[in-house]
Amino acid sequence: MSNARTFTLVRHGRTTYNNLGLVNGDPQVPVELDDVGRAQCLEVRERLSGRHFDLAIRTRFQRTGQSLALILDGRAVPVIEYPDFDDVRLGAFESGPVDVYREWRHTHTPEEPPPGEGESRLGALYRYVRGFEQMLFEDGADDILAVIHDVPIRFMLNAMTSADPLNGPVKGVANCEVHTLSEDEVECGLAAMRDRLGL
Repeated sequence: MSNARTFTLVRHGRTTYNNLGLVNGDPQVPVELDDVGRAQCLEVRERLSGRHFDLAIRTRFQRTGQSLALILDGRAVPVIEYPDFDDVRLGAFESGPVDVYREWRHTHTPEEPPPGEGESRLGALYRYVRGFEQMLFEDGADDILAVIHDVPIRFMLNAMTSADPLNGPVKGVANCEVHTLSEDEVECGLAAMRDRLGL
């Protein structure tokens, strides 16, 4: 039986780095929304204007905070920062071309971290499991809005259909793409993520 809790996952709006084809996995590097990204957030604000949220979640990255502020438009919704939903740490590939990182990723196993103190894909998956577990245990929050990143959303969308979180059919999440999931779907995705990690 389904329950009434909802979890609305939104990828942040387009950034200056997205527009240039660059990657950013370090929250200390300032990467802002561009004009297109701000317009995308205003469209999401309109789309979600009739929705009630008990809690909003962002990451330590500037782009999620900017996006969330535009989407909420001053609504009195408590905001919590979830470092476990941060983007993947990219080590030596930080602020470089996305194609260079993807080429490296396609020739290395999910267990291998990028050089320069980067984070492996399985390491990121483990962290995202913690983030989704924490989200499920937010007391009194039946409707949660999480403005986060492509990778945790993509892993969850794949996992909740019992596909491989890392290599399932969902290959990317567009900027400001909105996905509203039930508690059952999040729990199903978490189970598949834990299985992938052998937990």
